[in-house]
Amino acid sequence: MLRRHLCVVLAGPAAARVQRWRRAWDPVMAAVVPAHVTVAYPEEIVDEELFLRRAQSQLGQVAPFRLRLGEVFAAEHGRGGVFLAVNDIDGGWSRLRRLLLTAPMTALDFPPHVTMAHPRTCTRGEKCHRALAGQRLNNEFRIPEVLYTETTADTFTILRRFRLATTAG
Repeated sequence: MLRRHLCVVLAGPAAARVQRWRRAWDPVMAAVVPAHVTVAYPEEIVDEELFLRRAQSQLGQVAPFRLRLGEVFAAEHGRGGVFLAVNDIDGGWSRLRRLLLTAPMTALDFPPHVTMAHPRTCTRGEKCHRALAGQRLNNEFRIPEVLYTETTADTFTILRRFRLATTAG
């Protein structure tokens, strides 16, 4: 299954614990897709050409922003996935979504997060949730770029990189 996302990848030493959890609970996903926070989901992008034009014209005017990891939460007690909450400290993630997901795009209502276990690649979501429930990370990440990626069952490809502005636009 081919999926295209606009996302920010978490990198550096602060992402190491997240990666360990992901490898332990959903090794299939963790082996292919790095820890990331999605900015726009494939289901939201109804016109890819228009979406990419918007990204090209808008993202260079948005200042880098900060995200902070939070508490583990789950959908359907883990059957619908296990996630790590992400705090949008500066409002940058929300701003990107407001700029890019106007009509004809349709924004989903799901908070920023890092997926720890996804039902497409993991059958241990309930067990993962029981093990990680209540766990919290407070690592902070500065986000200087946004990536447009393509994911298949065994590949993660960066199609485009969008550098954010050095000053607020």
